[in-house]
Amino acid sequence: MSSNAELNELKRKYVAAGAASPATAFADRAENAEIWDADGNRFIDFAGGIGVLNVGHRHPKVVAAVKAQLDKLMHTCQTVMPYEGYVKVAEKLSQIVPVRGHAKVMLANSGAEALENAVKIARAATGRSNVICFDGGYHGRTFFTMAMNGKVAPYQSDFGPMPGTVFRAPLPSALPWR
Repeated sequence: MSSNAELNELKRKYVAAGAASPATAFADRAENAEIWDADGNRFIDFAGGIGVLNVGHRHPKVVAAVKAQLDKLMHTCQTVMPYEGYVKVAEKLSQIVPVRGHAKVMLANSGAEALENAVKIARAATGRSNVICFDGGYHGRTFFTMAMNGKVAPYQSDFGPMPGTVFRAPLPSALPWR
């Protein structure tokens, strides 16, 4: 097992700056809301994969479902060959999403891809091209989501002009945005 120091040296040498993290501790294992680094230090994980681990790390039901899926099928691109799990999740989301009328679902592999597609869908549906985003918001690292980010540095620095038609609105909160 590598130490945090050894892993930081590898990160410095091999990881592109755009994907780098200022964190110097490396996750080694996790359970529920706790995470241990490569040196054995224990932390409370307040980020949870940036909010996607709402049941914590390694929840037994999630682990069992993943193992059962891996025993059947590991991965396929649903646009090449669809599979039951994709359409069943789409069905469930269509039933619970709070919209008028019939809803259809597209699952994406990242928040940035989801936002890029949401902009395309909104443009096609409305015929309008402008996008309004909140000051200080973070939307991703694809080119258009970088333009949507509310912080120029480090997300828009050194990349030339951003795609246009993105406008800002203040975050509707009594608390100052930082």
